[in-house]
Amino acid sequence: MGKSDWELFNCSEQHEHDYVVSLYEVADRPKVRQFLKDKCADGTIKNSTHSQVYDLIKSKLGLTRS
Repeated sequence: MGKSDWELFNCSEQHEHDYVVSLYEVADRPKVRQFLKDKCADGTIKNSTHSQVYDLIKSKLGLTRS
C-alpha cells in the first residue's frame, strides 16, 4: 500500500474522485464514480482513508483495483 492509502479521502476534491476511479477497470469506472458520489452525499465515507474507501468499494460493489 502506498502512503496515500492512509490519507483521508476528500469528497470535495474532484481530483481525488478521478484518482480513485482511475484505479479500476474502464468498464467499472462509471459504477465507481457513482458510488463515490452517493457515499459522499450520504456521509458514509466522510473521514475515511483511501484504503477504507477501496475496502468499501470491494465489499459493496465486488470490485478490486486493477
